[in-house]
Amino acid sequence: MDPDDRLNIDEALALQLYGMPVAEIRETDCHQFDVMMFFYDGLQEHVDVAIDILERQEEIGIVSLSCQHDFFPRRLLEIGDDCPPVIHCKGNLELLNAEKTVAIIGARAADKEGYDKAYELGRRYAEEGYVVVSGLALGCDKAAHEGCLSVGSKTIAIVGNGLDICHPKENKDLEQAILDNHGLLLSEWYIRVKANPTRLVARNRLQAALSDAVILAQCPIKSGSLHTMRFARQYNKQCLAATFPHRTEANAGNYDLL
Repeated sequence: MDPDDRLNIDEALALQLYGMPVAEIRETDCHQFDVMMFFYDGLQEHVDVAIDILERQEEIGIVSLSCQHDFFPRRLLEIGDDCPPVIHCKGNLELLNAEKTVAIIGARAADKEGYDKAYELGRRYAEEGYVVVSGLALGCDKAAHEGCLSVGSKTIAIVGNGLDICHPKENKDLEQAILDNHGLLLSEWYIRVKANPTRLVARNRLQAALSDAVILAQCPIKSGSLHTMRFARQYNKQCLAATFPHRTEANAGNYDLL
């Protein structure tokens, strides 16, 4: 598509709010959008809402990119219909297409072995030049981000809520540390949208998609982390899982996966 024909970000967000599938948004140009404004009932209202959201986000440093934008992550485009039409970012946009990325994930209720494993993986891969991706949750996610930050490297936190909200609240300082160290916060949700189980599972697909490999630090047999691993296999990513001296209830998900 000619760059001059691409949708503006408010137009792309309006089509998302209207309920248009991402495949159609990717193919819609500005001339087609002008025609839609005459024939799509209620589209103007969605444009007004989109403009209000984007203006409020801009005031707090959130940048929104549509799937037609040059900076939009190529790794997200590669997942086809699972790709979000619009992403919302705070921080270092250069990380969106980093050369080497790895997701380090695991359970929120990790034991000390799991927490230490996630921290060490975050530190080691950061030292090897990878951008570490995780989900800003408690437990393994928090440890992976902290391990990366401990060596002064950059990390991406993908969340299931608007970027005006920190979820969980306990990680507010970690969120700020990520930004202070030239990292990135990313969400497919705009401001005022709160996390819920469905959005957190959807967030997991973005962690898998944005990474070249996904490493499971620790999780039990039933864990949201296994959703991420399923997405990783679906997207043909390299899938790895940490091992431990002994199988326990806390790490049983690793061994079932292996």
